Amino acid sequence: MQKVAIVIPCYKSSLTKHEEIALAQCKKILGQYPVRIAKPESLILPAEILDFADCAAVNFDDNYFADIAGYNRLMLSAEFYKRFTGFEYILIYQLDAFVFKDELENWCSKGYDYIGAPWISRKSRSPLKQVLVNIQRNWSYRFDLKKRGVPNKYQFENRVGNGGFSLRRVSAFADLCDEMVKEIDYYLSQTAHQYNEDAFWSLEVNRHKKRLEIPVWREALEFCYETYPDRAFELTGHQLPFGCHDWDAYPDFWRPIFKELGYDL
Repeated sequence: MQKVAIVIPCYKSSLTKHEEIALAQCKKILGQYPVRIAKPESLILPAEILDFADCAAVNFDDNYFADIAGYNRLMLSAEFYKRFTGFEYILIYQLDAFVFKDELENWCSKGYDYIGAPWISRKSRSPLKQVLVNIQRNWSYRFDLKKRGVPNKYQFENRVGNGGFSLRRVSAFADLCDEMVKEIDYYLSQTAHQYNEDAFWSLEVNRHKKRLEIPVWREALEFCYETYPDRAFELTGHQLPFGCHDWDAYPDFWRPIFKELGYDL
């Protein structure tokens, strides 16, 4: 069994400028690893996405790529993970991700089952305020407290983490897709973004008992930034993480950093 593969979901025949940047950086930093392109069966891939030393397309039903709901079905299906059983881990690298340095083997060696960018808060709080928020967070998570029918914001605060740039242990995910069918069906019946596939892996899987090994949010920040990268940068001592996700949502922060790496946003 090989240690890890990069899995790049692709659902269209041409790439935007920002997607080309994400792909180019993946080739530059992670090009020596096996790469698998998860794609609709009918899609003819753009030639540049196959330009890796070890690259192959992995086809799935077109319906999985028709919309966000379809992608959630795919990423919550044992079918998906069982296509990668030749690898211990997969790194999901959506084309709104960006990798800064090759720390992939190091993160695989830590023994976690799932790592993604934590959903951090916009601002830091006083120690007393943070204690109160932590109580609210833990209470909300334990009892699945909702607001307007969806998990409240406290459930997500500092939760690990976003799935767009995420490391997943293949066997654990495949097994849980078979084990937690009832819970998955409930998530798939919902339309709010609070029930996306990464919310399932971040919130639901460990709600009642520990099923996945997931790092604490402070360590996960060293793996990936997503929300409020300016604050994340402060929290990590101005050291960039392994990668980031949804970087084009924060262009003012990322523009000078990408410029130093040779990319104009």
